[in-house]
This record gives sequence, structure tokens and C-alpha cells, in this order.
Amino acid sequence: MKIGELAQRTQVSVRMLRFYESLGLLTPSRNTAGYRFYGEEDVTQVAKIRLLQQAGLALKDIARLHDCLHDRPQAFCPALRDKLRACQAETATRITLLQETQTLLARLLHKDDAKIK
Repeated sequence: MKIGELAQRTQVSVRMLRFYESLGLLTPSRNTAGYRFYGEEDVTQVAKIRLLQQAGLALKDIARLHDCLHDRPQAFCPALRDKLRACQAETATRITLLQETQTLLARLLHKDDAKIK
């Protein structure tokens, strides 16, 4: 697929996809005319990038992580391990807060439903 289709499928702008490529996060193949060609693995890669961003990682850290996993898969980069642990802990905290919020909203709705009946 061309970059426009990848942008549409992933809801990421063409400009941002090119930026991902400049960071080495995406490596599209090129056809004989020089056009970028993306596959399903690139759709998956963009989804992973976005999830890691939502977890609090900066693109530069995601690029470093990508390099570690692809250049030296046998030795995970220790410098990123602490950052990933911090993101994991922060995500767990956010999940707990969201669950508490959901419980509170459910209770409020239940009370409101009881008043209506």
C-alpha cells in the first residue's frame, strides 16, 4: 500500500509517517519508481508506536528501543529498561484511577436510575 493508504488505515498523518521513517521506525520498501510501499507489518508497527507514545515514551526513546530490539535482539538495552518500568507503573496507576472513576460513575448512574423509577 502507498503512504496515503497507510495514513488512512492508521489514522496517522502522512507527515508523521515520514517522520517515523526518518527516525528509523518504519522502513518501507520502494518500487521501481521510488514510491514507498508499506505492508501489513507497517500497520502493526504504527499501532505499536502509538501505544508506546500513549504509555508516555517519547519518539526518540521508541526509536532507541526499536534499534535495540532489531540491531541487538539478544541483548536488550539496559538503559531503556528503567524507562519502560516507569511507563508500566504509570500505566498501572492510570488503570486503577480509571477503574475507580468507572465505579463512581456506575454508582452515580445507578442512584439516578433509582430516582427515575
